[in-house]
Amino acid sequence: MAYFNFSDRPTEQRIASIASQFNLEINPNSINLYLEFQQVYREIEKRYDQLLEKFDLTESRFAILMFLFYSADKQLLPSEIAEKLGVARPTASKLLKGMKTQGLVTIEMSPSDKRASIVGITEKGIATLQRFLPYNYQAVDRLFEEFTEEERAQFYRLLHKLNSGKNKLQLLEESLDGDN
Repeated sequence: MAYFNFSDRPTEQRIASIASQFNLEINPNSINLYLEFQQVYREIEKRYDQLLEKFDLTESRFAILMFLFYSADKQLLPSEIAEKLGVARPTASKLLKGMKTQGLVTIEMSPSDKRASIVGITEKGIATLQRFLPYNYQAVDRLFEEFTEEERAQFYRLLHKLNSGKNKLQLLEESLDGDN
């Protein structure tokens, strides 16, 4: 995945000028805030991905190992994994095949339904997870160590507000579908 860190970011004045060309009534500060949020998120993601790579993991592989480790019998159906990851079944299948090649999971036919497969975590998968988890928790804790408890609570509330704003993006997208 390519990471971009744009050095030419627009000023609020430039944003306002562009918006006026399209007769948009927007708050230029909102655009600037989004661009700052996006840049910080990308930098954090880049660093976190580098940490995962040291354990031959990706965020998805890590999540799958966690799902399996904490599930009953340390096994799940591929469809359950896809649902928990929020991805399509073929995407999950591709991830699982790669993890099987790495020796992190097993994929076997279900004894009760020959059409279904069951995914299980291997000893290597458990060992990888147990080696990575302490670093994972330390990394996330360090990310927020400059925050006071009050700032963490406020950040949490603000993230929930931002998340609720994403529904407005869907409404805008749906209005575009009606225009086409």
